Amino acid sequence: MVESRQDLIRELCTAQSFQRGLRYFEEGRVKIVEASSSRIVAKVVGKDNYRVEVDLDHLSAVCNCPYDLEGYCKHIVAVFMAVDREPEKVNSMIDECIQELEKMSSLLKNADPDELDDFFRRELGANAELRSRFLARFSAVGEGRSLSSYKDEIESRFEEAEDEHGLIYYDNNLDFESFQNLAEIYIQKNDLLEAAKIYQALTEKISEKMDHVDDSDGYYGGVFSHSLEAFVECIKNAGLDAEARRKYIDYLFQRYLLRDPDYFQDDYFDALKELCSSKEDLQFWNNRLASYLPVGLADKKDDPSSHYRDKERISMRLYLLSRLNETSNFYALMDENYRSSSDLCLQYAKKLLENKDRSKAIKIAEEGIALFPEYSSRYLREFLRENYRETDHKKYRAQLLSLFLLTWEWKYYEQLKAAVKKEEWKETLDDILANVATKGMSRTKLIDIYLKERMFDAALEEVMAQKSIHSLRAYHGKLANLYPRQYFAAYKELIHPYAESRLGREHYRDVVAILKNMVGIKGFESEAEEIIERLRMENKRKPAFIDELKGL
Repeated sequence: MVESRQDLIRELCTAQSFQRGLRYFEEGRVKIVEASSSRIVAKVVGKDNYRVEVDLDHLSAVCNCPYDLEGYCKHIVAVFMAVDREPEKVNSMIDECIQELEKMSSLLKNADPDELDDFFRRELGANAELRSRFLARFSAVGEGRSLSSYKDEIESRFEEAEDEHGLIYYDNNLDFESFQNLAEIYIQKNDLLEAAKIYQALTEKISEKMDHVDDSDGYYGGVFSHSLEAFVECIKNAGLDAEARRKYIDYLFQRYLLRDPDYFQDDYFDALKELCSSKEDLQFWNNRLASYLPVGLADKKDDPSSHYRDKERISMRLYLLSRLNETSNFYALMDENYRSSSDLCLQYAKKLLENKDRSKAIKIAEEGIALFPEYSSRYLREFLRENYRETDHKKYRAQLLSLFLLTWEWKYYEQLKAAVKKEEWKETLDDILANVATKGMSRTKLIDIYLKERMFDAALEEVMAQKSIHSLRAYHGKLANLYPRQYFAAYKELIHPYAESRLGREHYRDVVAILKNMVGIKGFESEAEEIIERLRMENKRKPAFIDELKGL
């Protein structure tokens, strides 16, 4: 690779991924396992081992890590850097791989058939993973393994990784690549139902094991979601008739009902949505749901679990009625239940608007705002904001004010200011400030408004009233140069007690950062130096503190 290629690598990833990938390369974490003149397969060693496949001709790559953000992951970057920085070493590895493949090819051609047969029988008998790949490659379509055998193999992987308490910690994530690769072999030979069986086994075993793994990094949840999506994709593309598809629709529905664990339930709902594309599919799903629908919602206070379960099933029913265009049934069910949930209320309002009944849609949304706590009504307020824009300017402004005070997102503030006449803005601003004061919001919000409105005297007064060195630092850049005397005096009053409040180098560095702020206030440089010297004398028995003060 030339330098321009390295620049291109930078463009293909985030700055963070590039730096981390560079570090991985420098630490020698890249191991090439397969290679040709245009393709490299490498193992990148980290918390887990990940497989990276690189196309050298097109500078493209794939990695089996769960990274799903912008650009290439750090593992791909590390491999690219190995190719860029150590071309001779990489070329040597490529040559070795090619020579090894050529040697094996020659040995296969010249091997005694009986010896070769005996070798493969023994190796296949001893290696389950190799046996699975062999079956995938050479068995006829529909002659794969049972679901239980796949699950047993995955279970054994979990058992090997578990500690004496049956737990798997975050730094010991299982590698499911072999199962994913196996599924891909079946997909390539168009045995999609066998591939689906593998993905089904993965989802079921991961679901069973979630209480036994530390998934703080989202690894197992990510593998589950990917496997379920792949399962659905296989079923969709398998060319099944309506009768055959019902088996899989029913399977996903039953998994949804299991609620084990609860946080995968939405995944199964989404899977059903994806799989059920025809009216026939949707009607079958609707019929299966019918016997599980509640007569009425369970009381939220007495039985919250049943309440949420009932609400979810009603939401599913409403989704199906909407997809099936059973509008009258949709409205009837909504009329019975929309007052139980802000989500249902919003869904109802949107459906009414979709059907050109704006006035009723607004009425339902307004009712929802009255029914539900302030924050849970946010999206109802968003709905009303959009619909008031053209119909009721006064109510439009009221919703913008509510949304700003609810979310503290400045976009609503700016929209509100744009919607109010200049001569009326002071009155609106007074309402905002009064609401901040009466609702017990953080005083920093009040300061932020003052600064936005260039009410610097009021902002300074509020900052000073807090008598907090953290507040002084937070607003130093916007106020210190405007009010140097007041700002320095406030720092001077607070710096000594703050310096004495804790021990430790991190705290001392924090103190030094504040002192730098003080030194930077024009007209008070010499007084700041006196304070620094006093701190040196008072803390001469604290060598770490003295060391940090040297930076001033």
